[in-house]
Order: sequence, then structure tokens, then C-alpha cells
Amino acid sequence: MEYSAQELKGAGTLNKSILEAGSDYTFFLYRPKNITGQSPSLSGSGYFTFETSRNPNGFYGGITPYVEGAVFTPGIADSVNTASFGVKSLVTSSYIFSYDLFETTESNMTATSSFEYTPSITAPVGSVFFRATGDYEMQVSPETQTCGTPQIYIQNTPSYPTFLQSILGSGTGTVTLTPLPFGIPDRWVIDWDGNDVIDTGYISQTPALYNIGGARRNWVTEDLNGLQVPELAVGQVYPQPQGGIFPNVIASDGYPVINPITAAFFSKNAVTSIANVRVYGPIRGTGWNSTLSCPV
Repeated sequence: MEYSAQELKGAGTLNKSILEAGSDYTFFLYRPKNITGQSPSLSGSGYFTFETSRNPNGFYGGITPYVEGAVFTPGIADSVNTASFGVKSLVTSSYIFSYDLFETTESNMTATSSFEYTPSITAPVGSVFFRATGDYEMQVSPETQTCGTPQIYIQNTPSYPTFLQSILGSGTGTVTLTPLPFGIPDRWVIDWDGNDVIDTGYISQTPALYNIGGARRNWVTEDLNGLQVPELAVGQVYPQPQGGIFPNVIASDGYPVINPITAAFFSKNAVTSIANVRVYGPIRGTGWNSTLSCPV
């Protein structure tokens, strides 16, 4: 889930996705280069604050302490062409925590900080405020939503993969994935109860355009070149030898065959609630809509 610098300024913004108890969330805070000179606040310190939404009287009385019992793990964000910094000091209570991100005197430097947050209490959408100083933007991964809620990616930049979570509940039944790539081929892999239960392969509304002979086949070969093949051992990258099994067939040029869109489903026959979704969108201009149904 993305949060813009404008959303994080001042009083901040309420969380747009669920923070599920026991799940590990990575917060990436990144600051673009101050190329135009229009954002003098880009230099100096940056701070991030996570605060439980207060009651109508402005106090925490009667409010769930969403930070209580949480686990924090400072980290270093990994980003291409970015100076990476770990978060610094942490201040925390049962209702609020703040991280000192980093300091620099160079306003033209791209900077990224990150930390992991594992809540002990589930925070529903709209229950906590996020705010930051220093013109930071933020991404929280994975994006967690209840089943049946569309999850949309419209950044138009490659993401390989985007991590999502869907809360299916304890009931059993058939769970249906409705994937909708916005023209550009993408691939969905669903992990539930420790197993990959759905793999769409790369799918598109216009597969012929991206297969061998299509006008945009070069987009597939150029943008997948050198990337890890998800189902193979670490270090196995594209291009690959021709062959494979549907839906992950490798064409004669060493890159995936693009398939038409079809709904996919699996049988949820246990109480395990969380389904982990990986959406591979390596191709320029990608965007998609993903919905995982509740079990029926």
C-alpha cells in the first residue's frame, strides 16, 4: 500500500489496509531527490510516527492499544540507485511509536529507510494514523485486506513481486481469484496453508501482442531479462530453455508464453485464514486489479 508525502504531512493519514496480528509488515520510507529545488525540507532529519486514532475527546481512553506487544525490527531498505539508511532511535508506548529515520545535509540525495513491524493486535482499516516529516513517501508491504476486497496497483512501474494478503476467515469452501491485468502481462501466485495453490502464469487481455510475433514481445524479453524465475532455485534467471508445463511454458526465445485471462480457484479445506498473494509485474507500464473471494 502506497502513501504519498502529501498524505503523510501534518496530522497524517489513516491506514488504508489492515495490519493483521502476527503478520510481518515492512515499512519502506523513501525520499526522492530534490531536483527542482521546490522542496527545501528534503534535507535534514526525517521522522515517522504511527499513532492509534484517539477518541472524540482527544484521548486514548477506551481505545484499543494497537502498538502494545508489537515487535520492531530495524532494517536497511534495498533499492536500486538509492542511498539506503536504517532507522535510528525508536520511541514507543502502547498507543504510539516514532522512528528517527536518518540525517543528511545533501538535499539532492535519494534516501530510503525501512523497518519491520509485527503487531500483536489487529488494526482495522482507519484505526491508526501514519505521518512523516521530511517529504518522505511510504510503502507498507504486504497490503492486507479482507477477502472480496479489490486490491489495485496503478503505479505504472514494474514490481517483482508485489506482496498482498487476503484474510479468508476460518470457514471452508471454494476461493476464487479474479485477476485483471490492465493490458500488460502479470502473474499471480497464491500461497495458502504453506502451499502454492494458484499460479496463473503470465496473463494478459491481449496475449498475442506479447507473444512471439507480437508488436510488444520485445517488452517481455527486455524487461524479464536477468530476473529470477519464481518457481526455480535462486540464481535461475530469464532467459530459460524452451519447454515447461502450462501455465508456465517457456517459448523458443527463452521467455514465458503469455496466456489469456481465466479465473482461478482453490479449495479451502482448513481453518487457516491468511492467503499470501504475490503479483509479478516486471513489464513497463504494468497495472492490475486483484480480488480473492471469500470461501463459498
